[in-house]
Parts: sequence; structure tokens; C-alpha cells
Amino acid sequence: MNRTDFFEKVTVDDTEERDFLRNPLSTFTMNYSPLYYRVNSADVMRPWLISYNCYGVVDFWWLLMFINDIENPFTDLEEGMLLKVPNSIDIYDFAKKYRVV
Repeated sequence: MNRTDFFEKVTVDDTEERDFLRNPLSTFTMNYSPLYYRVNSADVMRPWLISYNCYGVVDFWWLLMFINDIENPFTDLEEGMLLKVPNSIDIYDFAKKYRVV
């Protein structure tokens, strides 16, 4: 699941672009209870490490930042923060809804 795949493509002046104003990520819902993860010193500036610790893959770091309203993981991610971690079932259900998986 690639974070850029969720933006619709539009054609402007014969050039295909991603429409960043229409983003289906805002419709992501958690139907299952989330887990929580406390950021430790090794995780600071390493959002992919948090994804690996929570899901076993580094692919979902951007979703964790989106869900927790962290715009810049290199400056806004601090030791001791408690992050909401969506259930992997919710992630795959969302991916199926918007992309063929």
C-alpha cells in the first residue's frame, strides 16, 4: 500500500497529476479497537521503526503519522508520545476499498 496511490489522478494542460485536494484517506475509519504505542528514544526521527514494531513491516509509517496528526515525523515525533495504532484489519479493508489488493 503506497501512500501516493490514494490520490486521484487528474489531467491539467495535457499533464497527468495527482489531485492532493481530494484524498480518500480522510475517510479512513477504525472499526476495530486500536492499539497504542509509546514512542521511545530509538523511534525519534524513525517513523518506519514504529511501523515495523507495530506491524512487522515498515510500509505503514505514513498512516501512523496521519492517524496521529503528525505532519512532520522528523520534528513532531517525540519520546514519550502515545500513538494510536490502527488494527491491521482496518488498514487492509481500507486498501481493498480504494485499490485492488
